[in-house]
Amino acid sequence: MSYPLLAIDKIFIPRWATPVIHPDGPEGGVGLILVTPAGVQVLVDPWFNMSEYDTAELLINDLSTAVDSKIIQPGEENKRFTLNLPGGFVQNGINRVRLKVTRISQGPETSEDLVFLFNTPRPGGEVTGSGDNPNLGMTLPADVVAKGLDANRAAQGVDVTLKYPYMRAHDKITLDCDGHTVLHTVTAAQAAAGTVVLRLFADAFKNDNPQFAMRFRVVDQIGNSSGPQAIWSRTAYIDVHIKRPVLDLKPPKVLEAFGNDGKELTFDDMYSAEHARVQVAYTGSLSGHTVKVYWVGRNNTYGSEVQTIGQPGQTLTFLIHRLDVIDCIGSGANVYYTVEYSGIPTPIRSRSLNLTVTHQRFHLPEPTLSSDKRTATVSYVGMTSGYLVRIAWHGKVTRYGPEVPITNTAQMRLSIDPAWIAESAGLPVRINFTILRAGSGDRLMFSWILRLQVE
Repeated sequence: MSYPLLAIDKIFIPRWATPVIHPDGPEGGVGLILVTPAGVQVLVDPWFNMSEYDTAELLINDLSTAVDSKIIQPGEENKRFTLNLPGGFVQNGINRVRLKVTRISQGPETSEDLVFLFNTPRPGGEVTGSGDNPNLGMTLPADVVAKGLDANRAAQGVDVTLKYPYMRAHDKITLDCDGHTVLHTVTAAQAAAGTVVLRLFADAFKNDNPQFAMRFRVVDQIGNSSGPQAIWSRTAYIDVHIKRPVLDLKPPKVLEAFGNDGKELTFDDMYSAEHARVQVAYTGSLSGHTVKVYWVGRNNTYGSEVQTIGQPGQTLTFLIHRLDVIDCIGSGANVYYTVEYSGIPTPIRSRSLNLTVTHQRFHLPEPTLSSDKRTATVSYVGMTSGYLVRIAWHGKVTRYGPEVPITNTAQMRLSIDPAWIAESAGLPVRINFTILRAGSGDRLMFSWILRLQVE
């Protein structure tokens, strides 16, 4: 029978964590940092009628033999002392520790259990060395990784998926969002699944940054950190541009296209012009954006020089050579532009203008060229006398042949001056022809373009 005066107080563990949440109701938790080579230090208060040569034994869980003990020496009566609980005897989960005291003049008395929680391994497991923790996994939506995050996408919510081994309820996750901290406590359901999905909105992404950095770390409820030195996960970088105006890359305009709401161009409307003008203006343009126009014709794509936006909202004008337009007569072109700026992996393409270039009276395909490049052959449906035909050589210099009356309604052979070939050696050359009704005062009609490289 135990008498109150003879009762032994529970031992105490310095620096343990309280409170601790667990179904078994532990009084505190022992972190891994408290496990030294000597063990977990426990503090023992003096008991009533403490005498020299009394014996104190430390018992844990179901063990009936002591894991540490002390015999009170003369002069140590009524003084606190410490014992060591060897780490090898501490099990993952709930542990129960008690002190058995045998007084020199009486039988043993045992304290009530001190119940504590012990978590091992640490969140994410043990990682040797510093740097990124390979066991802390973070996954971001593929579209956010590829395209970044604007205001519209942030409003939908960004699901950040976090996984790591040894996830437990009440773990505390710190998600670093480019210097802004998002905190989360793991639920029992999340721990059972081994996955936490955090849905973040614009308030988590405080700063626009093309290299917005995200990483996370974990500490369990008793203070065990991921690592212990490799605390943080690998850093993921995304382009956050929530405050930047959302880009609306409207189709470009061709200023010489007057038909069908700007979708149809009649070559006579730019008959004397050296260039067609492509105008680009889009919502969300900012200083430093670079823009390039593409004119995709029937068998050739022209990419313009790059222009840079000098101020937000600026309208840019690009020039398309008349020959690229002529090569689309009776056909059309797909016209679009791309926008590029720091932090995006690839240029962003605009919506297209599908431009029609109206027919002439005759459909004039490109000429063919002999192997020695000295003779061009012209043939087209409806070829008839009463018209003049002329070859045009657009090389180092633009050269025109003489106007030759059409005498053969099947085909006409036109000579290429060898001097034209010589002066354009090593250069790209474009060749076409024109026809004109003799003595009419009509405008010229133009064939499509033959492109070649002069060797």
